[in-house]
Parts: sequence; C-alpha cells; structure tokens
Amino acid sequence: MAYLDERSRNVLLQIVDNPTITGKQLQDMLDLSRKQLSYSLEKVNDYLMDNGFECIERLKTGKFQIPAPVIDEYKTENFNLEEADYTYSDKERQYLIVLLLLCRQEELSTADFTYELNISKNTFLLDLKKLQQTLCRNYKVDVHYSRKDGYRMTGSEFAKRESLITAIRKVLLMPNGACVIKKICNIEEAEFASVYESIMLIEDKLNIKFTDERLEELPFILYLILRRIKQGKLLDAIAESFQHIVGTSEYTATNILVQKYAVENQLERMFIAAQIQSSNVSSMRTDDVEVEKQITDAAFDMIERFEEISLVQIQGKSALLEALVQHCKPAYYRMKYQFHIENSAIDMVLPQHAQLHEMVRRASQPFAAFVGSEIVDDELVYLTVLFGAWLKKEGNLEIIEEKKKAIVICSNGVTVSNYLYVTLSELLPEIEFKDCLSIRAFEEYDKPYDLIFTTVRLDSEKPQYLVKPFLNDYAKQRFREKVMGSLSGIKPHRINLSEIMDIVRKHAQVDDNEQMMKDLQQYLFQDPSLPTQKVVHQEGIELSLADILTTKTVQVEHEELSWQQAIEKAAKPLLDQGDIESRYVKKMIDSIEQDKPYIAIADGVIVAHAGIDDGVNEVAMGLLRLPKRIPIFDYLEADMIVVLATPDRTKHLNPLFQFIEITENETKMKALRRASDVDQMLNILIK
Repeated sequence: MAYLDERSRNVLLQIVDNPTITGKQLQDMLDLSRKQLSYSLEKVNDYLMDNGFECIERLKTGKFQIPAPVIDEYKTENFNLEEADYTYSDKERQYLIVLLLLCRQEELSTADFTYELNISKNTFLLDLKKLQQTLCRNYKVDVHYSRKDGYRMTGSEFAKRESLITAIRKVLLMPNGACVIKKICNIEEAEFASVYESIMLIEDKLNIKFTDERLEELPFILYLILRRIKQGKLLDAIAESFQHIVGTSEYTATNILVQKYAVENQLERMFIAAQIQSSNVSSMRTDDVEVEKQITDAAFDMIERFEEISLVQIQGKSALLEALVQHCKPAYYRMKYQFHIENSAIDMVLPQHAQLHEMVRRASQPFAAFVGSEIVDDELVYLTVLFGAWLKKEGNLEIIEEKKKAIVICSNGVTVSNYLYVTLSELLPEIEFKDCLSIRAFEEYDKPYDLIFTTVRLDSEKPQYLVKPFLNDYAKQRFREKVMGSLSGIKPHRINLSEIMDIVRKHAQVDDNEQMMKDLQQYLFQDPSLPTQKVVHQEGIELSLADILTTKTVQVEHEELSWQQAIEKAAKPLLDQGDIESRYVKKMIDSIEQDKPYIAIADGVIVAHAGIDDGVNEVAMGLLRLPKRIPIFDYLEADMIVVLATPDRTKHLNPLFQFIEITENETKMKALRRASDVDQMLNILIK
C-alpha cells in the first residue's frame, strides 16, 4: 500500500536492470545485510501487488525470478537484457519446450533441453510432466521418449500446429521473445524477411491492416508452418468448415505466399488462408463478401436484443455496429476452423462483469445461430468488453475545459483498444483523450498531444504511462494515483500496513498476523479483492434484487386498473421514497403511447422505464401484480407491471439480471401469480 522508500526502490531497479544478479551481489552492491535485503524485497513485492503485478521470487540458487511485465514497467536506460540473463518461469519454459519439440529436426535428449533452458534434469522432468497434462487436455497430443528417436510430440498435425501457434504467441510476450524464437527454431533471417514481405503484400491486396500484435506473430506462424510443409509434415485432415475458404478473397490473396514456396497441397493452402482470414485487423475492407453482410445482420440483431434485455437505449448504434462487425468477422472464422484460443481476459472481465457477460451471451444468439454453435467464453468475453465500453462511453457527458491531451496506443485488437480507451477516459476525466491508435498508426500520427498511454513501451520523448488493457477496480485506483501524482508533482499519502503491523507487534501480542493484516486492509482501504458487507446504494458496492424489492415496493392489486393506473401505482412507492420524480412517471407513460417500445421481458411481464436523465435519483424497482392481464396500449398484455429506474447505465444490471432469471423459471412465475400476499411474493423473489 505504501510508496517505496529509497532503499527498496534501489533494490527493485537493480534487480530489474540486472536480471542475473544474486542476493549476495545485491547485498554487496547496496551495502545491505541479508535481513535488510529480505525486508526491502518484501516491501517491493507488496508494492508490486498493489500495482497489479506478480511478485519477484527469490530462488534457491540465490538469483531472482522476475515476471516479464515487471521488467517492462520498471527497467531504466541502464537495462540491457541478454537472452541468457532472463530466468524463465515454469509456464514459460513449457512453451519453450513446445518450440524445441516442433521446430528442431535432430533427436532431442534430456541433456538438450537442460542445456537450452539452463535448468536441471529434475526441473525439466517436472516441467515436462506439467506440459504433458496441458497438451493432453487442450490439444489431445502427448510427448513420448524413445532411445531411438528421443523426445517427440505425438498426435494429429493440426493439433501440433495449434500448440505451436499458442507457444509462439506466449513466447513473444517474454523479454526478447522474438530473438528467443529465432534462436530456438533456427530461423533464417533472409527467409523470415521474405515471409514478412509476403504478408505486407497480402495486406495491400486485401486492403486491410493487421493489428500490431497479429503482425508480430503472423510471420513466425507462417514461417514455421511453411517449414513443416517443406519437411513433409502435412495435414492429413482438417474440419469440413475449411472447405468453404476456397474461392474467398483471402484464399486468392495467399497465392502470393503459396506460389513463392510451392505449396501445392490443398489442405495446406486452406490452412494458410485460414490464418489470414481469422486474423484481427485494425482496419478492414467492407466490400462484397456475403459473409460480411450476414455478420452485419447478426450484429445488428445482437444490439437490438441487448437493448431489450438490458433496457438500455444505445445512442451510437452505427459506430457500435461497425466495431462489432470488425470483431465478429475474425471471431467467426476462428470458431469455424476450431482454432484453440488461450485468453487471459476472462479472469479480469468476468469477476467484475458477470451479469453483463450473461446478458451479452443472451443477446449474442443471432451471431451464435449464424456460426452454428454456442459462442465460447474466450470469444464472448470480448463482446462483453465492447458492450461494456459503450455503456461507459455514453454515460460520460462531461464538458471538458482546459486539459492535457493524450493518445492511447494499444497493440491488441479493436475491441480491447476501444475498451482501454473508454476505461482511461472515465478513470482520468482531467485528461482529454484524443485518439486510440495502433503502433503503426502512432508512427504516422501528426496531431498535437501531451501524454501517451500505451500497452507497450515506445520510443518517444513525450511522457508515457504503461498500462494493462484490463485493470480491476483496485489497480485502477493505484494507476490513477500514479498518473495524477506524476502530473501534479504531489504523491498522495499512502498507509504502509507492514509498518503499522511492526508498531502493533512492539506493544501487543498478535495471535494471527495474517488475519489482522486482512482486517486492517479491509478497514483502511476497502480492498475490493476482500469480501465486504453489502450496503444498499453505497458507491462501488453491487446491488442485488433484495436491495430494491421490499415490502414497500412490491404490491398486490385486487381491483381492475387501466395500464396507466397500473404504472402509476407500481411507481408510487418509488415516488414516496424519493427515488424518482413525478416527471419520470409521465415520461414512462408518454414513451409507451408515442413509441410503443417492446418492454415485455416474459409472458405477461413488462418493465416500464424512462431515461437516466428523466428524473431518477436512485436505482429502484417497483413490482405490481394485477388480478388478471390488461392490455398495454393495445399492443401488449401483462398482469405483472415492473417499474425500473436507474441514474446510470450499469448500476441496475445485476438486480435486473436476477429478476430476468426468475421470469425464466416457470415454477417460480406460477408461484408468484398464486402467492396470497407480498410476503409470499418476496420469499419467492429473493430467497
């Protein structure tokens, strides 16, 4: 929780700039005792965790294992990392083992792996065991050893290539990743440059621009695939869906590559074309492809379904539609060709946006129907990110005065870039965010700006802030403090829990240090990673249905009412509590009469609502059960009237989702209609 003192900061910088340094060498360099170094390293790791990084681990050899993102964030101009200087984690070593298995022609013994990875025999065997479990689970391939052939990966060629592509992507994220791949795979620079040149020609022919991330990995993928083809390691079978790629513009464009390397096998030509077709792009053509029209139609239906499910009207539909199509096209081909996806975004997005994710899943049914299968979470999560970005974007109507101008540089695809841009705009309203760019677009950018927010370090004299595409609430708070502190020159005061614990231990006996630390952390910082007691309407705490449906807001009506009277009666408790103003009720009725919106969320259940600027003070919900169904302006019928109010576009989503789940349960809905009083209804609604 605290800023680093000078000694701890020096420890961090020396470890990052000198990855091979040992603890003893560090002690001598900084004139520290072993105890002082241990204490400083503990503070360094506390600091890293506060800022969303993994810890630096001290190995038995005396060296340090430093997470790659920590090196990227804290390295200085004194940093000079040779490949041999970096200590790989066990997961990183597994990806390197895959590259060795699939890219080396010679027989591979245990000694080859221990030499290449600079590890012991026992470490290699342990890594191999973990790798075999992962390969079997994700790709249905295995690794076997024989005296005659050494270590070999067994399984289908398609599965081997899937594991190879994943390994390439993961190794490229490591320090000097491209150099590591070139060395392990014995890549020839001239031929590699030729493959890269062919990819640029394909870009021009298709009139597209690959994302920076894809442009970095695609040359390695195609180079190593072409090598396997040349070695006679050919595909024996691929999914039937690949047959449809023949005749597409991507298939034709790859003639540039397949003719140069004399690829005659039809399966191989389709596989290479699929790599292009499933690529993320930062800009793409929108010409005559029938698939694109169908994807556009599905995306349009997706937006409309999302509006019906979330009860949110999206203003910038055309821009959102364009962004959806741009994401869905490569996603469609990835699913069609059954390409394996390894994705880290799920762990960051789902814990914070589980209800939104489920609503997007339901809204995405038109796209799932077009694909012909359910959309897996690895793909769906990026649709959630995109819809979440739009909800935030349209809720931010602040008029900007004099502000520093900033640009956002993101090497990921359009969906992630858009989400990061909107997240930063909301997190730092003091700054005017002008544009979101790829690295290549940044190199040609000539508009004025003061600051750079980037996912990768850039060669620029302008102040730049390295940021992860996905930040949880706690990391956002820390990042905001870091940026505003550097701009104002004032560092916000932070409380050091370790120092507090030291003081407490001087004067009292602590039976459970860990629990006391958690209790203090919870009290002082309200760390969102720790459980908190739910408080209605408290900032940052997610509401539930039980918070807003109470004995005051649920009613049972025995008299026959008109639909206008029913809405007014359902809204009355909300008016009495000050949650809404009278103009909100009028706006709901006027909206039904003028626009006839489709507000039925289940058979006989409507949700009436107006806009966030139509007189809403708090998130609120009223439920009125009628004795029988009544016509709603002659275009709907309902016997359950729900009035929903929300002051922004996201706070109501969790309770609304919970209510929708109930309406989809036929048993519960029958019970609600049979309930004799409000208490029985609430027991069904919130138990």
